[in-house]
Amino acid sequence: MLFFAFAAEISDSAVNDEIAGLKYTYRMIRDIAELETVFDSFSPSLPDEKVRENRLERMVRLLDLLDHPEKSFRTYHTAGSKGKGTTSMYLASIMEGAGRICGLYTSPHMYTIRERFMLPSGFFSDELYIETANDILGKVSSFTLPEHLGSEKPTTFEMYTAYGYMLFQLYGCTDAVIETGLGGRLDATNTIDPAAVILTPIELEHTQVLGDTIARIALEKAKIIRPGVPVFVSRQRKEAMDVFRKEAGENNAPLCSFDDSVNGFSSKTTRNGEEASFSIDGREYSLTLSMTTEAMAENAALAVLAASRLGVLTDNGLERLEKAALPGRFEKLMIDGHLVVADSAHTVSSVKASRDAFLAISDDIDSAVLIFAAISGKDIEHMASELFPPFRKIVISRPGTFKKSDINGIYSLALSLFPGKEIVLIPDPDDALGWAMDNGGDILVTGSFYLPPEMGRIRRAHES
Repeated sequence: MLFFAFAAEISDSAVNDEIAGLKYTYRMIRDIAELETVFDSFSPSLPDEKVRENRLERMVRLLDLLDHPEKSFRTYHTAGSKGKGTTSMYLASIMEGAGRICGLYTSPHMYTIRERFMLPSGFFSDELYIETANDILGKVSSFTLPEHLGSEKPTTFEMYTAYGYMLFQLYGCTDAVIETGLGGRLDATNTIDPAAVILTPIELEHTQVLGDTIARIALEKAKIIRPGVPVFVSRQRKEAMDVFRKEAGENNAPLCSFDDSVNGFSSKTTRNGEEASFSIDGREYSLTLSMTTEAMAENAALAVLAASRLGVLTDNGLERLEKAALPGRFEKLMIDGHLVVADSAHTVSSVKASRDAFLAISDDIDSAVLIFAAISGKDIEHMASELFPPFRKIVISRPGTFKKSDINGIYSLALSLFPGKEIVLIPDPDDALGWAMDNGGDILVTGSFYLPPEMGRIRRAHES
């Protein structure tokens, strides 16, 4: 169903507006299931580079229309190549434990669009999602952007971002942790005035858009730094840290790094979770995190560091951090007697962390099966080199259809790199999971954020 259509679609609930000589229809939505459809009816992106440079002006004009809901609460801005979603969840959980009403805006979503806009303790009511959606759609139905700024209607991500802000405002949030989408400099979220900036690890990603070196990508992310606003930085490669320090210095923004402030860090993966130990400012922390892998433990330590220095860390906040979880972040499920781990790792270092955590909890790695998929543009050869060696059986599959993937190329690469392994190509992800369950024991599903949602068995196990 399209929610912006020509006047021939008029119904009793429609509101018609004249836009650029054409008559459009806005149709009220009544069901939570329609949320994703309505946002997908907008343009997915701004491909033209000159238009992309106008992205922030587009977003400001949209927020002007909505009377700037993002100014009704304090914001904390996160960017990075990996770990920004879980770091955001950890920080929001700590704030909730301190008595704050903290919204959480992350992307993409895995199983339901509501994952993008929520509280760390769970979703808002369906009524609020629907009410807010109809509010923003009604306002945007009569809103157009100037031709020189690109498409006359907001893009999907611009709508997501504005919608999230409106949700948080209507619910009465005092704070919100806002994760960037792609990059930082031109990201639609880079129109907020945050109380703090959090930068997670930088890796080569989206090189066609962000740049083909660590330093160039780091500079795109660094542009969320604001004058005088504290910056908290994870462990980084030197070339990324140099960029962050320079940008912070030019903005007189105090920078606090993981390496300089987190002491004695260690973590261990167990079936009960990730056991993390470290100290900050003389205080010792010993945490058992629901989200597993060393990378998750580092993200948690970064969130604790930021919360401690911002003065919002409480014992209740630490308890909530330990329980915090997001779908697809080394999510452990039992499906028909098989341990199935669904992990959204999609960079070289994150799949390495996923591999190590899986090895730590698998009862029989010799019978284990890896299901791997990756979208185009990723460093697939190095991901495979880190991830594939422990597995005797590997399934190459397709990470959905939302983004392009050369599954035949990945399959050929896998055969050439590991000729002695049993490697099969099964395009349909749910069929791939079925094959793995018929032919192996424990199963690791990883390589792309878009892979686990395509598996019906995983969706059903997650929902139960």
